This record gives sequence, C-alpha cells and structure tokens, in this order.
Amino acid sequence: MTLQEYLAGSAASFPNKIALRCGAERSSYQELARQSDSLASFLLHHGLQRGDRVVIFLENSTQAVVSIFGVLKAGGCFVPLNPTSPSQTLEFVVQHSGAKILISSAAKHEMISRVKLNWTERPQIVLTGASSDDESITRFEEACRTPILPSFPSVVDLDLAAIIYTSGSTGIPKGVTFTHRNIDTVVSSVAQYLEHSNQDVVLGVLQLSFGYGLLQVLVTFRTGGRIVLEKGFGLPYDIINRIREEGVTGLAGVPTLFALLLQLKTLGEEDLSSVRYVTNAAAALPPSFVPRIKHAFPHAKLYLMHGLTECLRTTFLPPDEVERRPTSVGKGMPNVELWLEDERGSRLSTGQVGELFVRGSNVMLGYWNDPVATERVLRPGRYPHERVLRTGDLFRIDEDGFFYFVSRKDEVIKSRGEKVSPVEIENVIYHLEEVSEVRVVGIPDEILGQAIKAEIVLKEGTTLSERSVKAFCKTRLEEYKIPHLVAFVATLPKTSGGKIKRLA
Repeated sequence: MTLQEYLAGSAASFPNKIALRCGAERSSYQELARQSDSLASFLLHHGLQRGDRVVIFLENSTQAVVSIFGVLKAGGCFVPLNPTSPSQTLEFVVQHSGAKILISSAAKHEMISRVKLNWTERPQIVLTGASSDDESITRFEEACRTPILPSFPSVVDLDLAAIIYTSGSTGIPKGVTFTHRNIDTVVSSVAQYLEHSNQDVVLGVLQLSFGYGLLQVLVTFRTGGRIVLEKGFGLPYDIINRIREEGVTGLAGVPTLFALLLQLKTLGEEDLSSVRYVTNAAAALPPSFVPRIKHAFPHAKLYLMHGLTECLRTTFLPPDEVERRPTSVGKGMPNVELWLEDERGSRLSTGQVGELFVRGSNVMLGYWNDPVATERVLRPGRYPHERVLRTGDLFRIDEDGFFYFVSRKDEVIKSRGEKVSPVEIENVIYHLEEVSEVRVVGIPDEILGQAIKAEIVLKEGTTLSERSVKAFCKTRLEEYKIPHLVAFVATLPKTSGGKIKRLA
C-alpha cells in the first residue's frame, strides 16, 4: 500500500469523521483529503515530478499534515524538517536534498530570505499565513484552493516517499531515505501489535520531523482513528487535560515526557481511564518508571519499544511481559529479523553483548547522496542486492529470545580498562526519588582513560548531595561503575524528539 492511500481510504470510509484536532482546528477526513488534493494539484502545476523532494518546515499543525499527504498525492517525496532548526540546517537540507519546493510559515520568512541567497537552485516557496509581493512566494491557503486535477501520477510502493534527516553522532545531517514500502511495513506492524482501530484517539506531542511522531499520524490515518496534535510536550497538566477532554486512548512518549508527568504529585489521582495503551521508544525507559506509569494509567497496556531512524522500529515488548522483564525492549516486530554480532562478524548467542543487525523491508534505502556513510551501515544480505542494517546499538539476548539495550557503540564508557554502559548507571540513579532526569557520560581523564560523570536534574523542591548519590550507587553497582563526578544541572541537552543527548 502507498502512504497516500491511508488518507484516501479513511476519507472514503469515514468522510465526516473528525480525523485531526490541532489547537482550535478540527478537520474531517473529507476536508483533509480535499485540501491535500488541491495542494497536490498546485505542486503538479508548478512542475513537481515523480520523486521530487519537498521540504516541509512547519511546526505540528493541520498544514503540516495536509502538506505530507499533498506531496505524496503528487508523487513527490516529503522531507520533514524540525521547526526549531537553525538557518544553517535549513540551507543544508534544501541544497542537499535538491528540494523543488519549500513549505513553511510566514514566521520563517525572514530566515528563508537570508538563506535562499546561498541556494544554487532556488525552490518554489509556499508559506502559511504569508502576505508578500514576492512572486516566488505563494500563500499556502491559496495553494490549497487550486482546482483539483482529474487524475494524479501513478505511484508504486517502491517509489521514494520520505527523507528524514538525522544528525547522529557527527552532527552533520544525513538524509535517511524511505520508500512507501519501507514505511508501510512499519505502520502495518505497529498497527497490528497495538491493536489499533478506528475507535482510537491518539495524542501526538512528538514532532512530525521525528520518525516516532510521524508514525503516530500514519498509523492513526491508516486505521481511521483520530489524532490530537500538539506543538510539543507543553506543561504536564496540559497533557492531562487534553487526555480527559478528548478521551485519548493512545499516548506515545519518550523518557523525558514521562519524567515530566511523573513529577505531578496528583498524577495518580487524575482520571486517565480512557488511555488503553502507552508506548515508549527513542530511548530506554528507566525501570523505576514502569510501576509509576502503570499506576497512573491503570487501564493502559505499556509497550516498551526500540527503533532508530534508519529503520523506524525494530522491537516491542508485549505488555504482559513488562513486569517480568522491565529492562527489555522485547522481540522483533512482525516482518523483521534481528540478530547480534561481535566485532569479528560472528553471530552471538544468549547472554553475550553484541551489535544489533536488522533485516526486513523496514530498512532504509540508504543515506541520500552519501554513498560512503551508506556503505558503513548497510552491508550485503542473504540474497543478491539485499542489504541489512548494522545499527550501532549494543544489545544482549536472554534465554527466551528477549532483547535488552546496553548502549550505543560510540557511547560506551571505557574507564580503568573496563567497558561501562551509561544506561546501567542511569537506571540505578533513577531509583532515587529526588531525580527527575539523569545523563551519564565519559569525560577524558589521564589516569582512568575516561572518568564517569553523572549529570542530574532534580525534582522541584528537592535536594541531593554528590556523596549520597555515590553512596547509593555503591550499594547497587560494581566499584568501577560508580560515578567519579556528580553534577546537578537545571536542564539536559535534548534532541528535537525530546531524547536526552548522550554525548558530552
């Protein structure tokens, strides 16, 4: 199935159903289909060809959703860019992707005017809420009133659907390329194990430029549900109120979001009975969070998952296993094969730590215009022309085949000649009631190689000493894993998806 069929199918089955709420706006499937068809007609009138790239530089909004499906309907490839990205990133992504069209907002007009002077080939610019005499700029609202063409380009599931840019550890954005089949494989699997239906109401607080956030919209539209789209996390009570107002049944989060919610002293007293599932991905959920989340959402199934941009999703832990294996991310999702290898390329067995490899139609085509980086992470598979993904994530497997995240390969701390997982230390520190968030990193040290440093954000109104943190760690960790330094900080650096940045 191609991705634009999600909206078309749900619009045919549930034309008048509210598909999307964003702020005060409520849009039916029929309205969204009409707007995206008009936008697709505009794009085709302006020369968009099959596979051409369109950068969508918008905050979470109705316009962003219409843009995604409009580009797909026209046979193009959408390139979602986080709205907080600086001008240098915007300039790079537009140039590197070879975008023919840029869709953004009037609030970004000044930034776009500055950077477009450096673009070799200037894209057509479409701005929401724009008012300008510049002939190169079209108002989004006008584009969505374009007469709808009688037919649209034929698209197959091997066509390019999206390029999601990710910085990774180098800081240089890499464009992860996906076909319709790549994404549809993941959407189908996620919808299957979450038991998604047209009765679900999903709260989307993650950016659509983030694969995890994008999947929420796609899964919801594929199954005919409703999504309540927020511009970000907001305040904890805003999330609680939205759950109650909309009767939210599905909440997807990252540890940072759950840390915010769990700070609410009244969380256990709130009526969150409508929520039937809660998911966590992007970063490992501290085990100490599990019972507190289950208490706050008493009727919800908790799904612990793993994924990365290059394949979107790899594993999920069935909810009935969460109490038995709170540190596991489960087994491979439907239609994916996973295994671990050591540094020599030998497959590993139970209990050993190795790099995770992924085989399946969810694996990206490669990095856009970057064959060297692609060659590093995609290697020949079982059959001619097949490629498998080496993730850079270290895992171990238990005797029942369940996977446990250890660390990113480039984040392992080497101290006193020992390899230390920062996640293991963080999970221990999270058991301290005063701790809201923690990051463990290695810093250069002439004697130790790397010294272990724990950076801690405390809950409001609490105190903790460096001595007490070290003493607590001493009761639960080997001596060489105890932090050498403990710092208390106001905030920790985060990615656009709300994940704590690990590298110091």
